[in-house]
Amino acid sequence: MNKWWQILWGSREEEELSKKVARNTDGSPDPDELTIENAYKTRWIWYHTILGLLMFFANITLMAIFLLLAIKL
Repeated sequence: MNKWWQILWGSREEEELSKKVARNTDGSPDPDELTIENAYKTRWIWYHTILGLLMFFANITLMAIFLLLAIKL
């Protein structure tokens, strides 16, 4: 029986992909099944993760500068 979120947002492609993943017992990806779209998604995730980390450290640096200026003035 489908859950409510599968009825609203589920897709046939997603179900087929989850079945393929369930059949893969050793957990390693099959190089024959890797596509350009999967490579693009992986690169997109890494790119935005790195950008997020850089933004976090930039905000920490800006807060430190702000606190130094607030204390000295």
